[in-house]
Amino acid sequence: MGIGPLMMASYWETARTGFLAFVGVGLMILLPLVLLHYFRFRRVEPRRAFVLYGLLAYGLVALALIFLPFPSDVSKLCTGDQMLSTVPFQWVTDMSNNMAANGRSGIVAMATSQAFLQQLFNVVLFVPLGVVLRKAYGKGPLAVIAISLGLSLAIEVVQYTGNLGFYPCPYRIADVDDLISNTFGGFFGWMMAPAAFVVPRVPSSDESSASPATVTVPRRIVGLVAELVLVIVIAKLVLHSDPRWAVCVLVASRVVLPAATGGMTVGGILLHYRIRAEDGSRANPLRLTVRELLGFTGFMAYATVVSPLVDIGWWDLAVVALYVGGAFVVPVFRRDQRGWHEQVAGTRDVFAAEKSGYPDVHDDVHAHS
Repeated sequence: MGIGPLMMASYWETARTGFLAFVGVGLMILLPLVLLHYFRFRRVEPRRAFVLYGLLAYGLVALALIFLPFPSDVSKLCTGDQMLSTVPFQWVTDMSNNMAANGRSGIVAMATSQAFLQQLFNVVLFVPLGVVLRKAYGKGPLAVIAISLGLSLAIEVVQYTGNLGFYPCPYRIADVDDLISNTFGGFFGWMMAPAAFVVPRVPSSDESSASPATVTVPRRIVGLVAELVLVIVIAKLVLHSDPRWAVCVLVASRVVLPAATGGMTVGGILLHYRIRAEDGSRANPLRLTVRELLGFTGFMAYATVVSPLVDIGWWDLAVVALYVGGAFVVPVFRRDQRGWHEQVAGTRDVFAAEKSGYPDVHDDVHAHS
């Protein structure tokens, strides 16, 4: 890809630029990507997310190494120099001539020559692609070779056309040796893939998706908001804003009411789901109590009653992080969408049946991420 006389130090600087671009782009697309992922699979599959962000980071760093730095003076681009090399393995001849001109010989001289390092860089650049294609997506050697060759050819075309006409002349040499090195790098990555333990296999769509019977985190959040609004209204208009009475209302609506009605809460009534035991049977009062003590009611009791008394700021942050992480973040990655408080209590939310009431639910009760 015609890197020219750039030294290794400039490679690291360019790689740093690409990584910083990944961080910036990654932060901008994080929320839309999570929402799209969740909308498609009804959960965020950790392995898919890891591979996707890994490919994004790799792609941006690779593009930075290939195309940066951009020319600062466009008027000096069109010098008449040959910017297309069509002779295979021309780098071997260039390396030999350079070594002879400088009176050098031997393996060390070859390995430290600019021509050899440039081709080695081109090989290494495509190794991660071959690893991911085989390990994560199960591609065979011919597919990896074809994809590597296709991507490399597309890059060479972009370079030879001055970044698709953005510049009047190309500022990097389009080289057939780069096609060979990149393609070999992808194939070498395919061969090395079994040793890449950190790269997971990307599961199929069926494996990634939560069951259609799963009550998702957004649905439960809406249910909690509805109940919280009810509690605030009762506390303000009836109980004169006493936080202890507000907690009592929560206990009544999220422990007493479900225990008496077979798992129905105010939010569940509005959004057609109820609390059941993990095996689909009716949740007993003890399970409901443990669930709420470690969940929403316990958190609200701490926030409105305990926190003002202890006045420990860092501890409050820890409690908030623990609750939000356990109740809403962790479930997003699980197929059953259950939080820590539900796992400890042995409960789960299930949909209400339209005709036959609220049946026991036995399917997929032990599904995990």
